[in-house]
Amino acid sequence: MAEGSGIDPKKTGQRRGNQRPKLVAPRLQTFFSLPGNLIWQRCKRRLMQPVYESSLYHMTLGKRSAGDLQLPSPEPWPGDAQAGLLLLSDEFRFAGEVVRAPKPLGNPMGMSEGWREIVNSFAWLNDLRAVGGPSARSLGKALIMRWLDENERYDAFAWRADILAARIRNILLNHSYLEVNSDALFRSQLLLSLSRQAEHLSRALPDGLAGAAHVKAIISLMLAGLILPRGEKWLMKGQALLGPTLAAQILADGGHVERSPQVMLELLQHLIDLRDTFALAGTKLPDGLSMAINNLGSVLLMLSHGDAMLAGFNDTPELDPLHVVQLFQRAGDKLRPLNQLPLTGFQRLDRGKTVVIMDCGAPPRHGLDAHAHAGTLSFELSFDDERMFVNCGAHPWSKEWGQVQRTTAAHSTLVVDNTNSAMLLPHGGMALRPQVVTCRREETDGQIWLDTSHDGYEEGFGLVHRRKLYLSLDGHDFMGEEHLVGPGGNAYALRFHLHPQVSVSVTQNGQAALIKMPKGSGWRLRVDGAELALAESVHIGQNGQVRRSQQIVVIGTIERDQTEIRWLLQREGGKK
Repeated sequence: MAEGSGIDPKKTGQRRGNQRPKLVAPRLQTFFSLPGNLIWQRCKRRLMQPVYESSLYHMTLGKRSAGDLQLPSPEPWPGDAQAGLLLLSDEFRFAGEVVRAPKPLGNPMGMSEGWREIVNSFAWLNDLRAVGGPSARSLGKALIMRWLDENERYDAFAWRADILAARIRNILLNHSYLEVNSDALFRSQLLLSLSRQAEHLSRALPDGLAGAAHVKAIISLMLAGLILPRGEKWLMKGQALLGPTLAAQILADGGHVERSPQVMLELLQHLIDLRDTFALAGTKLPDGLSMAINNLGSVLLMLSHGDAMLAGFNDTPELDPLHVVQLFQRAGDKLRPLNQLPLTGFQRLDRGKTVVIMDCGAPPRHGLDAHAHAGTLSFELSFDDERMFVNCGAHPWSKEWGQVQRTTAAHSTLVVDNTNSAMLLPHGGMALRPQVVTCRREETDGQIWLDTSHDGYEEGFGLVHRRKLYLSLDGHDFMGEEHLVGPGGNAYALRFHLHPQVSVSVTQNGQAALIKMPKGSGWRLRVDGAELALAESVHIGQNGQVRRSQQIVVIGTIERDQTEIRWLLQREGGKK
């Protein structure tokens, strides 16, 4: 797959033929390419650590512990009952790691940052609530009390703004289940800590956060202001920040600037939490909140296949489709059908039972590219609610697999000389990305044409990749043209990754691939003047399950001036 077809991420890496220049001191170079305000915020956070850790600062956070939580919890989101049952047996299985009876709770020796983030964010409260019953409730309260005892004062990791904000939100979304108001001692200790954490969050924001993480932290501050006693100051600060931040991040077509369906889903969940909490308080919604919910919900609907799976672009893992359906239901009845996002950079071709979703946008700027994949001009295709061509997905916690899935070779698109269309940095983000990505859409008599291009290979190879797609009125004919404009001499690989449930075989002369879908529909893929071959691939399923799959590959040599590859996917066996 990555940089070839490999299954083992440890064996991947850049190969001969990668003509990109190497970055000198890439961490420093990419740090100083951040926007100036973000550089300042991250420097400020480092400089403030001794202050935050001091006894004097701790005293200034206050000692407010009296009063009741002002509102019931808004409707929570689903948890994982299996993970909750494991917690009842004192087994903390998160981020692919397992530890029994961790000590201290949030930072036992040897555990990864991903595991620590989940435990310190209290995401496991949703899992205990999914189990239900007095035993799960008692365990939830006991674990919270343990954490409060071990983290009374500021800690650079556990009190990091994104983790702290998630912890506040998860407690407030579950406080009704925990019956906080009916337990005076628990309530007093919890409110004392929550008020200190909310006060610190209010002072520290943005605390080096950017993109959706900043918005989510603002929303958690507003939830604290609405639900915790005497939280008006936090609510006012959050309201002052929310409007301008949303306006800067939600594009005019409704999408989010980070261009990740997963990021947009999480942001939409947080916005729905805020809307529902304002409704419980009987208070007027902040300006722009309902519009942001409607816009993001409509965008996610466009980026979903018929089986309610989000298209696998830019760090989007497979999620439980029932949870995605619930998200659309809670977003409301004002979602509208969309077929293109010209600013966010996605297109949807939807005819008959065939759906094609394509990435036609440039990667976001540095500082907002932590979730960006080198998958420009890749697409996914489904028929009759079954996915056929896919990208290889994203792993929810493994950084090693995550880096593999970011490569161009892990997407259904064309790769030049085993080289990514954007340079992927080992610590996240990217450099030397496509700068000019074009897309023109035409519809005539129900037929759809897309004419797209990107210049991600121009600096290293002097090449521009142009991809044209056509979908027929009935959705049974899907045609593509790949053009590489520029000097020849290098090799290309055109990849079509198949979903693990799809069967495929190649004819003996290598001129066609025969594809069989689970429900029985048959398809034939042909490429003019080139031979098809099958290769191994992988697909990351739900909960990080690594599943073997196959890919159809067309390999050839780039000719001088212009190389053209034409292909046709056609439904066989009638028009059902």
